[in-house]
Amino acid sequence: MFTKKEIFSIPNILSYFRIVLVPVFIYVYFHAESQQDHLLSAGILILSSLSDLFDGMIARRFDMITELGKLIDPIADKLTQLVVAIALMSTYHLYTLLVFIILIKDGMLLFIGYYIYKKTGRHINQAQMPGKIATALFFVVSIILIAFYLPSSAISNIMITITSIFMFIALVYYAIELYHVYNGIV
Repeated sequence: MFTKKEIFSIPNILSYFRIVLVPVFIYVYFHAESQQDHLLSAGILILSSLSDLFDGMIARRFDMITELGKLIDPIADKLTQLVVAIALMSTYHLYTLLVFIILIKDGMLLFIGYYIYKKTGRHINQAQMPGKIATALFFVVSIILIAFYLPSSAISNIMITITSIFMFIALVYYAIELYHVYNGIV
């Protein structure tokens, strides 16, 4: 199925690392009792984000893009994003809106994208700019809110609302892309 070279490529190892960081983040976040604990939670998320950045850069620069990587990288991304959003719902209730948008967007991409692929043999391109911007904003805002622990503050509500707007724009963008692919417009 997958070669040893694919399984143990540096970009794929970085993706596995991100998946391993998910339960570590959950444990540290939910057991945080001090400012240092919140900073450690944020540090774990920064480490995860940097490993995501580097796995893509390494894969493209050194021609290490693999079929396994195309599968495992998005799983690591979506798993991390969803777990962080769900975890932050316990502190920031507006994250419920973000979880809802993320579930709709990713569910739409998964299920409708798969349906279109089976029916037409076509699929939309990997992450598009609106999705990349929304995801980057999501992680920056999440890291700030974890590090500085600002529950029920005006600034946290504004940051979460702006992130939700960008995530909704990405959802609409991907819905339009799926429509175009399905109808052969692209």
